[in-house]
Amino acid sequence: MTRIYEPKIDIPNGAVAPDSYNESYGLVPPDDFVVSRNRDGSVASRYGDLSWDRSPYDPNERTSWLRFPYWQNISLTPIREQLNRESRFIMFLLIWKTNCHPLSYSTLSNYLSMLRLLAKYSESNNCCIKDVLADQSRLFRFIESGVPSYVSPNLVALLTILLRLGPEQTGFNVSGIIAIRKLQKIATEYKKTVKQHPPIPTRIYSEIICRITSELAEFECIADRYLFLVSKCSGDQFYGRSKSQQLRVATKQGQDKHKYRPSFAGLLKEYDLLDYFSVKKLPFSVQGMSKGLAAIQMVAKLCIQAYSGMRDDEANLLPYQCINKSVSNGKTHYILSGITTKLNMGMPKKTQWITSSEGYRAVIIVQKIADTIYDVTGRCLQTTYPHGDYPLFISTVNLPLTSFDCETVNSKPLSTGLKINTFIDLMTRLQPTIEDRDLCELEQIDPHRAWRAEAKFQVGQPWVFATHQFRRSLALYAQRSGLVSLPSLRRQLQHITEEMSRYYARGSSFAKDFMGDEKEHFGLEWQHTQPVSEALSYIANVLLSDDVLFGGHGDWVKNRLSAPGGAMMFDRDATIRSFRKGEFSYRETSLGGCINTGECKQTAIKWLDIDCISGCQNMVGKTIPPFWSLPMIIVW
Repeated sequence: MTRIYEPKIDIPNGAVAPDSYNESYGLVPPDDFVVSRNRDGSVASRYGDLSWDRSPYDPNERTSWLRFPYWQNISLTPIREQLNRESRFIMFLLIWKTNCHPLSYSTLSNYLSMLRLLAKYSESNNCCIKDVLADQSRLFRFIESGVPSYVSPNLVALLTILLRLGPEQTGFNVSGIIAIRKLQKIATEYKKTVKQHPPIPTRIYSEIICRITSELAEFECIADRYLFLVSKCSGDQFYGRSKSQQLRVATKQGQDKHKYRPSFAGLLKEYDLLDYFSVKKLPFSVQGMSKGLAAIQMVAKLCIQAYSGMRDDEANLLPYQCINKSVSNGKTHYILSGITTKLNMGMPKKTQWITSSEGYRAVIIVQKIADTIYDVTGRCLQTTYPHGDYPLFISTVNLPLTSFDCETVNSKPLSTGLKINTFIDLMTRLQPTIEDRDLCELEQIDPHRAWRAEAKFQVGQPWVFATHQFRRSLALYAQRSGLVSLPSLRRQLQHITEEMSRYYARGSSFAKDFMGDEKEHFGLEWQHTQPVSEALSYIANVLLSDDVLFGGHGDWVKNRLSAPGGAMMFDRDATIRSFRKGEFSYRETSLGGCINTGECKQTAIKWLDIDCISGCQNMVGKTIPPFWSLPMIIVW
């Protein structure tokens, strides 16, 4: 009986599946075997193509390609053709013949990155990919050839899949269990060396937020003029172009060659945008205008992440109508609605986050940009698609301002995958310089890590941040633990701290509605980080403090410090474990702090009532400043 293999692909609604594989085709599919189809049923890619278009099967309808060429130039030699065919066949096995659940596009891309490295190595060593996979000595020489460390975990996974399929399905043997176990050891060592993203030191964190806010404010001042110019230049292919470019277009279209439109530099003066373009180092051209628009989208995305804790992809996938503003008991609340694909087999799942007025402001700015792009492309949000079907971060390549030939999926505009490391000038503007006090703060947070020994943590160097650092920093600092002593950062996080306490705290009636069963929602990370934040605050403000302490617990610590030796030894990890178990607690009060793990029955300070000062064993008071430095209270 002939066996038929269905593609292991999660087919989105409206998408058309590729061909099923029939064993009668032979071991390797023919070149005209269809690996992807457009929504109208037409062929998107065939097996013999050097790149496969996976866009029709992206759950969020983003442009997605599996590109097999590993060489830098355009020459395709017979050896490269053979190695390319091997890579395509292994990718075919992963999609059609594996018994596991459908692999997401990102997982397939990771495998393909490794296959390109394998192909490049094979070419330089005059062998095939299957020769490397089958020969243990060659396999380890490949690992030792200078490939990135992340290759070994991916190679373990690939060899395991190919071993299960067997040579009757793959057509070749692969290294067995012994080689896989050796690779697993290498992969384990790699995981141990991977450094966790550090929290951003408070001074730098505050400064980055200030710079992001400043970038948005500067754009807000000129947004109307800027976006109007975008519309003008998009609607007229002569407008803002150089004379030579206008001449070429006029000649091609048989139009009057003497009616030149204004140059872009002239338009910048006319619309009072010259200073903005100069400061942002944007080229004086329509391409520079498109670049500047994408940079502001990036800034807004960073702002949303900084004030919500969402992941990079979650921010990229926000729909146009993602923000909801409501007023309750005189307070304004902002809720972001979007989707996540994390731990959901790559399929979208609805979720929500809390944000602040700053996050709301960033969304409004991006919506204005999206309105302009949608208007230029002739798509009416009210009639063409529901709001939820349109991305908030719509790619600027949809604008007819660059040489990019914009493709769409089912006539739907392209969303964008904004990555901070592609905006070099913007990164330079946003990254503060590291100071010694920043390293001291990191050493307090994690004294076991040799921060000063790492090249990227050197005084005088810019703080190169990853967007995931926003997530960890927000979880650590948006607590009422007293870990943040910087007044500016306290002000910046005040609203989001109050909102997260209201919506994410354990026992909150809102928590389940927001987080549901999502095991990596930011709210859960916020809850998980709370005892760590309290412990670090306790260590910094009590155990390592130079202030004179008083109160019940303050006297206990003071007595321990005044014991012979004059130092109080403590185990940092054990202290954090105690906080995690709920054996300890620490929260800031107006007089210092409190270690009560239960409900507090004594107010920290009440006028005409000093119970807290006189008898609370949980109190950790600090030296009160002179009365002349206290704010004056006038009673009328």
